[in-house]
Amino acid sequence: MPPAEEDILHAKGDERLLAAVREGGKEPFAAVAVFRGNAFLRHSAMLEQASIPILNELGNAAILLLRPGQVLPLLKEPDVRRIAWFGPQGRLARLDPSLEMDVLARYGDGTEGKDRGILLRCRDVPGASEERSVTAAGYRIVSQAGPNLVVSGPFTGLPELLANDRIIYIEKASKP
Repeated sequence: MPPAEEDILHAKGDERLLAAVREGGKEPFAAVAVFRGNAFLRHSAMLEQASIPILNELGNAAILLLRPGQVLPLLKEPDVRRIAWFGPQGRLARLDPSLEMDVLARYGDGTEGKDRGILLRCRDVPGASEERSVTAAGYRIVSQAGPNLVVSGPFTGLPELLANDRIIYIEKASKP
């Protein structure tokens, strides 16, 4: 990869996005993109021309379905502020819609790194390995009730939680 393109990825992307572009391939993945201005009203035509589906949007942020070859041209757009890799599209089904909207709002505001309480519904009572994977994703376990964990941490760790097949559903905790 040319140094100029790698610089763009470092400036407007994250490490997982860089890894997806380096690996290449044809498999699409979900990414959160933050734009200058409203994602749907101002940028949907550009995304449609580039054959990039919008999976969800709120204000200046959108969850896009990208292929590795589409990332650099999109990052070169002056109205794209940044893009963060979020994971394979199929994993998004485990994310509660209200939490997804909160994710978009926080990425749009630039506050995705602040702690937020979320509820993890697990297949069965989490053991030590599940607890380690949750803490490795940047979350602190607040409480546990049977197969459910209430955790607190930044939304930037959600892709790691979505990758954990022991977690079947992720939603907002009742008290933020």
